[in-house]
Amino acid sequence: MSRASLSLLIILYASLMAYASTIVGPVGPHYVPIDWNEAFQRLIHMPYVEHDSGQRSDWMGNLVMTVPLGFMVAGLFSPGRLLAKRELSGPGAFCAFLLCFAFIVAVKYAQLFFPPRTVTLNYVVAQCAGAALGILLLGIIRSSFAEPGLGPGRLESLRVALCIYCGLLIVFLLMPLDFALDAGDLTRQLNKLPDTFTDFVGEGRPLLVRITLIVTTAMETAPIGALLTLMNRGRIHVGRSVSASAWIGFFIMFGVYAATTLVISGSASLPAVVFRTAGIALGAWFMHWLSRRSPEQLRYDLADFVPWTVPVYLLIVFAANGLLSLDWMTPAEASKDFYNLGLLPLFNYYIVSKAQAAKNIAGHVALYAPIGVMVWLCAENGGGRAKAFMRAALLSAIVELGRFLRPGLVPDINAVPLAGISAWAAAGLMPVLWQMLTPVATGRTVSIPLHRARGLANPSGANPSGANPSGANASGLAWRDRELDRRTRRREPPIGQATGDVEDY
Repeated sequence: MSRASLSLLIILYASLMAYASTIVGPVGPHYVPIDWNEAFQRLIHMPYVEHDSGQRSDWMGNLVMTVPLGFMVAGLFSPGRLLAKRELSGPGAFCAFLLCFAFIVAVKYAQLFFPPRTVTLNYVVAQCAGAALGILLLGIIRSSFAEPGLGPGRLESLRVALCIYCGLLIVFLLMPLDFALDAGDLTRQLNKLPDTFTDFVGEGRPLLVRITLIVTTAMETAPIGALLTLMNRGRIHVGRSVSASAWIGFFIMFGVYAATTLVISGSASLPAVVFRTAGIALGAWFMHWLSRRSPEQLRYDLADFVPWTVPVYLLIVFAANGLLSLDWMTPAEASKDFYNLGLLPLFNYYIVSKAQAAKNIAGHVALYAPIGVMVWLCAENGGGRAKAFMRAALLSAIVELGRFLRPGLVPDINAVPLAGISAWAAAGLMPVLWQMLTPVATGRTVSIPLHRARGLANPSGANPSGANPSGANASGLAWRDRELDRRTRRREPPIGQATGDVEDY
């Protein structure tokens, strides 16, 4: 990402933070003019309030909210692009933190003009800690790119991307991160432990919605399975088996479940461990399956499958939003119960906890991002981002209109732009992700041992031990050579077609 794009993204995110922290309120915009000097005195004398466990989730929400800001600002003060192969310098990190601190204090000053906003040192500390954590996160990520003179290959980039996703997913599963820290909270959490043994995903909701949520629970952990198959022995390759990846993933998900039982506002579920482990096994199987496929042919096959996927996808979207019903209201009847503040951007995220708002946003992203993937598969020359944005926004508008006319449902105006942005981002990220997956699909995933096994011939045909290879080993080696030659000839471009440089992994 270029500095201009990063600067624009920082301005957009900071503007959303400032808007959500001031304009959006319980009764809408509520500006109360006060003397600027008086507001400044209130700011420098803001109190520190002793919070109990009930406010811990809100404190953690404020911390998490500024992590992306610190991450992006640190990228602006560091050399090269956001994920360049240069380490983040100490002065750059310090300048990034100072800028984040100045922005946080400025927002707190503005909040004094919009009561009943809470301005305390508690939230300043939380947001500053989040910004520092984002700066530290960028430094850790960039350090893996910082080998002198060497940039990461596509498989290395894939591994870094999967690590980032898995870290974010685990944090998301542990939201709102309000862990029980004293004996009383621990006792209450232990008393709720038996309920987690039978707590299924989506319990109490319609059957189709429950099935959709279970499938989503499994699919969200598939990238963990893909990551677990990647091994680094001389070079990165798909080496760990599906069963080994599934067992490792099971213990990881059980650890997440154990940690979730200590989250005061969390909802731990032991059966979810099974679903998530199944998703990990599916992701590991996919990597091994992909290593035996031609990338270009696979994309064509997936593009042919898209028209058959669209009706199923629409059915899932309507079912997940409770629109498969015959019970509807007229617009006049729906308007009587509609709260006008629901049209205020981000208001629906303000009236719930920050953890619930994050889950709502993640749910909309997961629901509409497939539109960007399908549009990219069918688009020519890797385009289609504008088309993906328009189609996702239109579908979301239809869905929210349906929720407006359904008794008991509340439309969310924020879902319309969020759906468009999700599909647009998915269509834009798919070419990058596909390039990362290409080395897997071209068969460059077989581990090359550093020491040749006894009895196997050299590629040149000479055996350093002087003995001829056994018949079984020679036959196995010949089969692999024939398979590699067949794949190579199938991927060779037509005569006269220019070929690009192939990166060595």
